[in-house]
Amino acid sequence: SVTTVSYALNGSKEIPEATRKKILKAAEELNYVPSAYASGLKRKKSFNIGVFIPDFDGPIHHTVLSGLASGFKEYDARYNMLVMIPDSNLSMIRSRMVDLAIIMDPKLDISLIKDIAQVMPIIVLDKFVHGENIYMADVNNEEGMFNQTMKLLNLGCKRIAYLLGPKASYHNSTRFNGYKRALATSGVSFDEDIVFDANSFTEEKGYQEIKEILKTNGLKFDALMCGNDELAIGAIKALQEAGYAVPKDVKVTGFDNIDKASFISPSLSTISVDWYGYGKRVAKYAIDVINKENVEESLYVNSANVIERESTLEK
Repeated sequence: SVTTVSYALNGSKEIPEATRKKILKAAEELNYVPSAYASGLKRKKSFNIGVFIPDFDGPIHHTVLSGLASGFKEYDARYNMLVMIPDSNLSMIRSRMVDLAIIMDPKLDISLIKDIAQVMPIIVLDKFVHGENIYMADVNNEEGMFNQTMKLLNLGCKRIAYLLGPKASYHNSTRFNGYKRALATSGVSFDEDIVFDANSFTEEKGYQEIKEILKTNGLKFDALMCGNDELAIGAIKALQEAGYAVPKDVKVTGFDNIDKASFISPSLSTISVDWYGYGKRVAKYAIDVINKENVEESLYVNSANVIERESTLEK
């Protein structure tokens, strides 16, 4: 019967061993591969994991997604990763077409995240959210930026400016906390006048913000720390266009160590994060959450190392 075949293929002990071996032998001869989706229906699993991202523009998104895909393949190849934009695909969640949602969009409303968590477990990246069925994953952003700030202070920088990223980003706020903590640790006064707000993680916004600051106030700082590499690359362009030399007149740092950081001139000092490895860890974490393994409410990946390049090191 269909039921007997199903039991045999799924390793059930409900049928005799001799019968199971006959069915498995026949399946092998027919090159039969069980459908994970069909099996999932019986167990109320779709074997789909929804990954919700804001867009495809950021290089970090691509790297994390690659790590996630590799992790699902390695840890449980039955799972399919569905990459989606939240606004147009929330119906998939409501209809339980995914078993778990990974949220990479920091702009997604917290109340909506909590609504989704009533239907299925959620892992939130780059956002601070607590609640039932909600899990978080992050890297040690604060410690990385703390160490980078201390490096600049040790190089003799007196007025270290900071260029903020998007307000909704948890990475943005934790990195900024690392900067402020380093200043406090070193007895350096925090100066709001040299904290600038791009409210974005793009080169264009970094360029526009620093260009406007220089036009209005001139150069009032000897170092500029940026919330990510893309902001820093845009800022360097604005500084150079205004006639300032990096690092002679002002040192500049980023965060993430994207590929472009080592190819611009001067090459960019930054914080290296293993975003691919982080993606793999999140994939394993997601599978454990779905399988109701004994998991913590948050996954913390220790991966943020200072990379010194030409933008802070004078020849």
